[in-house]
Amino acid sequence: MAKDYVNRTGYSETALQVLKNHIEAQNGCIQAVADVGAGTGKLTENLVSLGLSGFAVEPNDAMRKEGIRGFEGCNSFVWSKGTAEITGLPDQCVDWVLMGSSFHWTDTPIALREFHRILRPGGFFTAIWNPRDIESSPLHLEIENKIHDMLPNMKRVSSGSRLNMQNMGKKLLSTHEVSGQNAHSLPNRTDTSRRIRLSISLIACRGNR
Repeated sequence: MAKDYVNRTGYSETALQVLKNHIEAQNGCIQAVADVGAGTGKLTENLVSLGLSGFAVEPNDAMRKEGIRGFEGCNSFVWSKGTAEITGLPDQCVDWVLMGSSFHWTDTPIALREFHRILRPGGFFTAIWNPRDIESSPLHLEIENKIHDMLPNMKRVSSGSRLNMQNMGKKLLSTHEVSGQNAHSLPNRTDTSRRIRLSISLIACRGNR
């Protein structure tokens, strides 16, 4: 299955560039980032394209192996085994932590404390999703119906579904380590130098009609 993930859709480089610009306007040049739950490196690819470097952390051995294979010859990111709750990274080693389509699987309070530990003062955390917009795409609806016909007992929930997104903002702001910001309105806060600045991006990938 890990090999199939390599062909999945990536993330919006435009959205990531906007976030990168904002972070650098606040904190200066980004020295290092951490892609946590990196999988096979779909989000990591975008970060490399933006000229960033740092760490790709992935708990699944098969996924991480595919990621390392895909980035052979690229020294921008160091791959390592770890989770959102225990990244294995040094204290205050990055300016930006990101999770692509995976934050909803974490133990939120523990993960946020871990991100607080590895982020430099004033650092940012971005949780980003790129779900299929199934409800508005006849093609995706047809595919889902076919899958259900073949596997009627299979329970599957899109990572960026409304179910997973419910109360996500509240969960993300559930600890004192985080100050609330988002991708649309990112005010300058001078009183949060040791708190994580937060952005949440939900980008729907629409199917062909």
